[in-house]
Formats: sequence, C-alpha cells, structure tokens
Amino acid sequence: MVCLCLLPLFLSVVGAIDLHVPDIPVTGLLDDDVTLPCWFFTPADFSLNDLSLIWKLAGPQQVHAFYQGQDQLENQDPNFKNRTSLYVEDLQRGNMSLHLQGVRLSDEGTYKCFVNVNTSSSAALRLQVAAAFTKPTLHLEQSDDLKPGDQVTVTCHSYHGYPEADLLWQDGEGRNLTENITTSQVANEEGLFHVQSSISFILETSNTYTCLVYNPLLNDVTHASLTVTGQHLSFPPLALWVTVGLCACLVALLVALACVCRKQLKQTCEEDQEEAGNEEQEENGELKTAMQPLKPSTSGEDDDRTYIE
Repeated sequence: MVCLCLLPLFLSVVGAIDLHVPDIPVTGLLDDDVTLPCWFFTPADFSLNDLSLIWKLAGPQQVHAFYQGQDQLENQDPNFKNRTSLYVEDLQRGNMSLHLQGVRLSDEGTYKCFVNVNTSSSAALRLQVAAAFTKPTLHLEQSDDLKPGDQVTVTCHSYHGYPEADLLWQDGEGRNLTENITTSQVANEEGLFHVQSSISFILETSNTYTCLVYNPLLNDVTHASLTVTGQHLSFPPLALWVTVGLCACLVALLVALACVCRKQLKQTCEEDQEEAGNEEQEENGELKTAMQPLKPSTSGEDDDRTYIE
C-alpha cells in the first residue's frame, strides 16, 4: 500500500521518460563529424506532435531544438549554425541523437538532452575533442666531429595535437628512458599543442633513440627514431690537409721514380742488345775464316812426278 504523501511522486515517476546516454565521454575528432547519442523507448501511442526536444551546451547555449513536428532554430547559438541535425526518420522510434558537423575545440563540454512528451526528462553526456599529433621530427643539436664520450642532446618535436600528449623516450633495445629529459607543451592560437622534448646522453660508439608521442583520447602513438654514431678518429682540418698534401707528394715521387727506372731499364736493354749483336758478328767472321780451303802448290806437283819417274 502506497503512502498518500508519496502518491504525487509515484504518479510522476510512472509517467517519466527514461532517457539513455553513454556512461563514458564521446570523443570527436577535430574537423570531423560526431554523433551525441540520446534515446528512449517510445510508448505505443507516441506522436512527434507531442515531442519537444532541446539540446544545450554549458547552460544557456542552445544547440538544437525540435517541437511542433519540426526544427526550431531561432534561438540557436551562432557557433552551431548550419552544423547540427537530428535523425528525423528515427525520432518516431525514440532516437533523439544529435549529429554535429565539423567538430571544433570550442564544442568540447557537457551537453544535455531535454525531452518532453507529456512529462519531461533530461540526460547529460560529455563531448571530448581530440586531434592527432604529427609524426615527430628529431634534431641532433651537435652533429659535427662527434666521438665516443661526447655529451649529446637530441630534441623531439610534434605539432597540432589535442589534448596534451604523453611523451616517452626509448633506447635501441626498447627500454624506457627517464633521466636527463626535459619536456614542454605549448598551445597555439587555435588551442592545439606543440610538444617538445630533449634528452641528453654520453655518446657511445652508436646510440639509437626513439621519441614516442601518445594521444590518450585517440589511443594513438606516433614515433620517430634517430641513430647517432661517434667517430673513433677525428682529424682537425689543418692536419687533414697536411695529410692529403703528403700523400700527393708521395704519389708524385713514386711516379717520377717509376719513370726513371723505366728509362734506365730501357737503356740497359739497348746496350745489351748492341753488345750481343757485336759478339755475333765476330763469331760469324771467325767461322768463315776457318772454313776457307788451302790451294796446292804447282811446283810441288812437278817435283813429285819427277821423283816417281
């Protein structure tokens, strides 16, 4: 049995509209469209002529209104002009959701959905705006004549994100780095953030560092890596030029020596050939002399014949 003092409250609850909205904030991507859900289960005798629907942001700002079976935008806030609409075909089924075009940072906040069908009801939900950060760019502040043991600073920049980012540094092995890091985030005129972070370290033979920029609303990570290598030998400019000059002189000396040796070798070969030719001529002359026959004497022959007789 219901107490008579609670009867008016009981009657109002029986006729109340049970509006439904998300329990968690709705995230809208900057410059994209977003839908703010709001709905209720309509009774069998529901008519759009009986419906009054108003969307508001932060108190008096009227975002959109619908009653007497059509949109009523005379009192709409100028910031939302030509940017809002309802799902008219679904209104009969209790879909009171608001479609918002071209999300801006100024759209962020708590929205209220007011519905009246014989009785009134309202529900609130929060819109969060997010913008993705650009891929980080890494800059090595000292890039000349680096060698192991030098103090080195690498700076990471990422732009045009919202809200503020979570930034993380990792080494080449994927280990998180937490020391000697300075990070700052500054909003531009549009309200978008530029995040800058620097890490300082003692250079080894080779170091790889990765800058990761995380957007908590979008659950999005963008990153970039940089490998810094130190040279074991580093020559000052003067010593380098002296070395080049000495090398050039050495090459010229070797070329000159090669030319002299070639000339001397050629001359020696010619002399050997000439001497060999002379010896050959002398040997040929002696051979001809040895091969000439001896002529017999006439008087001797006569003497021999006389003696025989």
